[in-house]
Amino acid sequence: MAKLLEVKNIKTFFYTDDGIAKAVDDVSYDLDKGETLGLVGESGCGKSVSALSIMRLIPDPPGKIVGGEILFKGENLVKNTERQMQDIRGNDIAMIFQEPMTSLNPVFTCGEQIDEAVILHQKVSKEEAKNRAIEMLRLVGIPSPEQRYRDYPHQLSGGLRQRVMIAMALSCNPEILIADEPTTALDVTVQAQILELIKKLQDTLGMGMIIITHDLGVIAEVSKRVSVMYASKVVEYSISDEIFYNPKHPYTLGLLNSIPKLNKGKDRLATIEGNVPAATNYPVGCHFCTRCSYVDSKIYTADSKCWNVEPPLEQVGGTNQMHTVACHYWKDIQVRREREGEKVPHEAA
Repeated sequence: MAKLLEVKNIKTFFYTDDGIAKAVDDVSYDLDKGETLGLVGESGCGKSVSALSIMRLIPDPPGKIVGGEILFKGENLVKNTERQMQDIRGNDIAMIFQEPMTSLNPVFTCGEQIDEAVILHQKVSKEEAKNRAIEMLRLVGIPSPEQRYRDYPHQLSGGLRQRVMIAMALSCNPEILIADEPTTALDVTVQAQILELIKKLQDTLGMGMIIITHDLGVIAEVSKRVSVMYASKVVEYSISDEIFYNPKHPYTLGLLNSIPKLNKGKDRLATIEGNVPAATNYPVGCHFCTRCSYVDSKIYTADSKCWNVEPPLEQVGGTNQMHTVACHYWKDIQVRREREGEKVPHEAA
């Protein structure tokens, strides 16, 4: 059975004065109907650019999709014209952008902005679009939706603005929803409400969802499968339980170690040393080699493959055939961790 969405070896580059910035380089993942895929990683790793590539919203120039395929129900979106993409965006594939205050137009009411999408894609009258907008505002849990329909974005709180963005994204019953950092800048109570709302709406509408975040707590809450990205590459991919309880890549281990733990008292928060390399100057081999705590050991010297050969995504094996990792020495690292009695970060909590 064909997947709802298949991203195959996509490459999105930006041509800048400092050189070619390889924001997304040979990234692949897929999505089934009703399923949630999580994209996790630090800022600048390519998560949002990969999502914008699906929507064909990469600014050209300086950006360009230079390779790969994006198959939506078998149709390659990379080859579509802009006119064809306008019919798909918002209608079949919708996106919740990172910051609702900057994504919503301040000179139009919230209702007018939802109306626009409905009229464009559903070909209905203005009155029908208004009724649909109010219905969606009610569906996402906004109190007094008739009043909020007439409000401007600056009159709403951050949580309500995010709900308006969700209402707008879902107004045309899309088959895929891309949520880019949907809980950014919201307090923890509102974050929990937004995540619960998204899960409820997904179950109700049966849509596939890609959720983009740097927060592993969000991933654990909503995602069935997880793709861990670092510096334009997918470094580990599996179901959520495998990522949390059986991580293989040093970067995934670093992310899990950096989660605050309640029983650690006054111990310093674990960090991944160093910075993400510039997209115009990635290492020749593994992109994580400059920050990997295992590279400096006696086994992994500057002459090792880490520095000179890019690691392919390799199947871990065992009962879970879905688990893949891009690390030359993941087996050696696992043996070393077991020998030294290192617990999985999630268990150590």
